Amino acid sequence: MGHARIMIQILPERYFPPQVNMIVSQSLANRLQLPKHPIWAAFGTAADITFISTIQNQTPLVRIHSRLAEKLRITNQHHLNIRYDARNGALHFGPFLGILINEDVQGNSKQKFGMMARFLEECAQACASKGVALIVFPPEGIHLSKRTVRGWSYQGKKWELIEAPLPDTVYNRITSRRIERRQALQQKLSILRNIHQIPVFNETFLNKQQVHNLLTKDANMRPLLPETHLYHPKRLRIMLNRHRIVYLKPTNGSLGQGIIRVTAVDGKWVCQYTEAASAVTRIFPRADEAFRHLRQRVAGSRSRYLIQQGLNLVKWDGRPVDFRVLIQKNGKGIWSVTSTVARVANDQNIVSNLARGGTLRKAGEVLAAVQAKNKPTLQQIRNKALSIVEAFERLSQGHYAELGVDLVLDQQGQLWLLELNSKPSKTDETVNPSTVIRPSVNRLVDYVSYITGWAPFLTTGTPEFRARPDRTRRKR
Repeated sequence: MGHARIMIQILPERYFPPQVNMIVSQSLANRLQLPKHPIWAAFGTAADITFISTIQNQTPLVRIHSRLAEKLRITNQHHLNIRYDARNGALHFGPFLGILINEDVQGNSKQKFGMMARFLEECAQACASKGVALIVFPPEGIHLSKRTVRGWSYQGKKWELIEAPLPDTVYNRITSRRIERRQALQQKLSILRNIHQIPVFNETFLNKQQVHNLLTKDANMRPLLPETHLYHPKRLRIMLNRHRIVYLKPTNGSLGQGIIRVTAVDGKWVCQYTEAASAVTRIFPRADEAFRHLRQRVAGSRSRYLIQQGLNLVKWDGRPVDFRVLIQKNGKGIWSVTSTVARVANDQNIVSNLARGGTLRKAGEVLAAVQAKNKPTLQQIRNKALSIVEAFERLSQGHYAELGVDLVLDQQGQLWLLELNSKPSKTDETVNPSTVIRPSVNRLVDYVSYITGWAPFLTTGTPEFRARPDRTRRKR
């Protein structure tokens, strides 16, 4: 099986001999081990017969007849990968990544995709550097009857609206649980997975209760889980008697939304939460008043609530802190740690989420500064996060390629799992001001090469590819 990185030039009929719809150099044909007879050309799920003619030069340029390009729905690409598979007689262009995202995150004509713009541009740049095709598309852009998606391709430093074949794999970055749960979208994703055999990874948001219930099945995970129960007023009283501080959390919440801290102190009940941009503290002298107030807040939520044990956590500069460990699958399909940061809450909030005014700090510096008995090392924190992700994948049924693990440290030096997040934040506020592509983006593209079967052929930073040892494609 031959392979190379090439450039594509789409030309009209007059540039081709009769019955020919693709022209390549003889050296490229030799490298790809192309046969003399007609073969299939494939891009994403599109395919058509190609009749190839060779010319005597050394260029990596592939000239494609405009009619063939239209059938393949392929555009002029710089440094796209190509390989010939003799087993099925097909010349494959790719890999082709689709990023699924809801339309309501779009910005304006100057900055499409709003706060996700920087991340998606980095994805486009990383894909271009590795010869990977990319399209960003909304649920409405999936047209199964035509086997196409309509979305945006990053060309010439701007996003262009195009129609393309169904991609080789789909990365789900839908930002809304409500949109993700829509029956029409779920049906489309099911058809992509089961009919077209297209891997869809990070396919759904996680439910806090379901994650907790899964991990309790693993004896090694149980010591990491704070005591957690579905909300009920009687259970709340029991939990407060046991722990004095508890947190009420929506099972489907994200970005710290809807979290309520309840403290029983000196015969009073203190409820703290965030409304709009301000923190609210309500003090009730009687339990029934606190129950009534909490019942109104919980009943007004679209999500069921959990009661979770409060913890005596270490603090940095007098503020709560947690550690976010980003775990991703690499180009071999193996979970590995990409980054670890400390998130410090602001003075007015009960959570450390950046969306609630938290700030990022270097994990090592914060860990060195906090006081705790038997304090773990940074490597131990990373190893613990990795073991959580591996246990979750073993127990769950979904297909995930990146997970954010939120860990906290108590005064005794014990680590606790606060949350597992299948949609780690990619908004501009989480990005350091730099032109360098984040390691997490490069690792994402590496995993795309693995899951699509291209990993044995792809290397970084060079226009030509060296062969790598063969790797087994991830089985579903």
